[in-house]
Amino acid sequence: MYPAPVRHPSAGGPPPQGPLKFTIVDTLERIKEEFNFLQAQYHTLKLECEKLANEKTEMQRHYVMYYEMSYGLNVEMHKQTEIAKRLNTLINQLLPFLQADHQQQVLNAVERAKQVTMQELNLIIGQQIHAQQVPGGPPQPMAGLAPLGGPFGALGASMGLPHAPQGLLKAPTDHHRPDIKPTGLDGPAGAEERLESHSPRPNGEHMSMEARDRESLNGERLDKPGSSGVKPPNDRPPSRSGSSSSRSTPSLKTKDMDKPGTPGAKARTPTPNAAAPAPGVNPKQLMPQGGPPPAGYPASPYQRPADPYQRPPSDPAYGRPPPLPYDPHAHVRTNGIPHPQALTGGKPAYSFHMNGEGSLQPVPFPSDALVGVGIPRHARQINTLSHGEVVCAVTISNPTKYVYTGGKGCVKVWDISQPNNKNPVSQLDCLQRDNYIRSVKLLPDGRTLIVGGEASNLSIWDLASPTPRIKAELTSAAPACYALAISPDSKVCFSCCSDGNIAVWDLHNEILVRQFQGHTDGASCIDISPDGTRLWTGGLDNTVRSWDLREGRQLQQHDFSSQIFSLGYCPTGDWLAVGMENSHVEVLHASKSDKYQLHLHESCVLSLRFATCGKWFVSTGKDNLLNAWRTPYGASIFQSKETSSVLSCDISTDDKYIVTGSGDKKATVYEVIY
Repeated sequence: MYPAPVRHPSAGGPPPQGPLKFTIVDTLERIKEEFNFLQAQYHTLKLECEKLANEKTEMQRHYVMYYEMSYGLNVEMHKQTEIAKRLNTLINQLLPFLQADHQQQVLNAVERAKQVTMQELNLIIGQQIHAQQVPGGPPQPMAGLAPLGGPFGALGASMGLPHAPQGLLKAPTDHHRPDIKPTGLDGPAGAEERLESHSPRPNGEHMSMEARDRESLNGERLDKPGSSGVKPPNDRPPSRSGSSSSRSTPSLKTKDMDKPGTPGAKARTPTPNAAAPAPGVNPKQLMPQGGPPPAGYPASPYQRPADPYQRPPSDPAYGRPPPLPYDPHAHVRTNGIPHPQALTGGKPAYSFHMNGEGSLQPVPFPSDALVGVGIPRHARQINTLSHGEVVCAVTISNPTKYVYTGGKGCVKVWDISQPNNKNPVSQLDCLQRDNYIRSVKLLPDGRTLIVGGEASNLSIWDLASPTPRIKAELTSAAPACYALAISPDSKVCFSCCSDGNIAVWDLHNEILVRQFQGHTDGASCIDISPDGTRLWTGGLDNTVRSWDLREGRQLQQHDFSSQIFSLGYCPTGDWLAVGMENSHVEVLHASKSDKYQLHLHESCVLSLRFATCGKWFVSTGKDNLLNAWRTPYGASIFQSKETSSVLSCDISTDDKYIVTGSGDKKATVYEVIY
């Protein structure tokens, strides 16, 4: 009925042409153009990513800097408030002794002080800053307060108080201002380092070694896991879990000064404590306070930066005795000649014996403390090994010929038998290029090197082959290894993991045979007894634990008030030395309650090593110091100051050489002089 529609009516015009055909050359040209276009886009995006990463780092640095400044100002505000309360109490106590007219003058002055405006306050601050910049300048009185004399001045003088009301209304600068300036505001070791170095975090993030090292170098602190809340920034070893390279920020992190629930934790308060001192001698009262912040790599791994949590210096006006002159080497002086420092009032005590009740008493050193067979006189620097990156791990071969330095992504081997040789004899590329080596251990035969660091695997190197090569890798579940120890028979390797476990490896079969579990935060350091039956580990959970290797169980736990960064077990006795984040070195007996506390470091103690003879040991810290101590009571044998934080150390088997690794990208070799 209906005509069938034409489905495809032909369009007018010439018939369609066939598809365009390209030659192979044209196709390749188009592919090349596409590739060049994509490559250009890639480079553009890469530059944008790098720019954003730099902006992120800069914002983090500014955040930490402003956080520290605001925290310091907050602490200062509370401190000044407390001072004002105490001064007000003093005024109220003194008022009844004054004549009526003087009482009214004082009351008027107090009222005037309470009504200071922001403009006047800014003027006062400006005057104080100017007075500090001009040495010897007189203190500027508070605007609107005229000095008062008469009986008030005489009474104040008789009580050791300032002579005028403005003196009472103004805090004594020396006694109430512990250095509160935020550290790290200048130089690479500033707040940025502090942020980077605080690697451990409550959520398990892991800070990179680089951050910790930067912090170490500039006097900042190492990371500690689990830090939360408003805490003073401190140096500490990196914490646990997380990829160190991807999580790393500038170098330091804030740590919990006082972890709740940790036995022995010392509460700290930003305001001075007016209570009378506890029985015994407070070591903090015997140590010099303040001091300029140490120079060096990002203030870190890490002299202790001004600490807003530190107690103010001793102040007789508030019941704290002044520092006591004390010469611990009194018995060592020959022919009665005093130590040079003794001529000016004695040397502050730095070694204290701690009894079972926790009180500290200065240690009188025996006559042979610094003399005798096997006791060095000093150490002489003989070589500098320019590694090129922060040196986080070092070890010396036996016999003394080679030094191994671990930095970022590689271990370099140096022949120190050739003093003029400034280049490494070989380089062992380990882990990932951006991850730091944390520990290097040589087996006693010198033919095998084990390397651990910010990666989940340990590398085992064959040094006996014509060219050093990796002969095996041991992989664990933890994202990082902080320290290694080798059993005396070279059959077992122990690794301290960032998750708090101690992994036990069978080196012959290259398998994990056991894990010791106990630390609730990263395990940071380790040592083994000479007979191979006991293992000692320290952790970021403020504990040191001993393990029975025959029965595979924990024997003891020692609780401290600070994170543990380093430890060493005496090869010839039952003494264990522990280096802590709070700058103390504690030497405790393995089976008795005897304990010594040593106070020469000014910042966290990053590494510690006993001499083979057991008569002395060395410790290094973020304060750039290498200290040598007498076992066990800690008489100071010698001290060496480097230019940056000293992150690692080792002593040769014959006790003739010491090598240190530092944040200024070099290792230093010392010859021990007897």
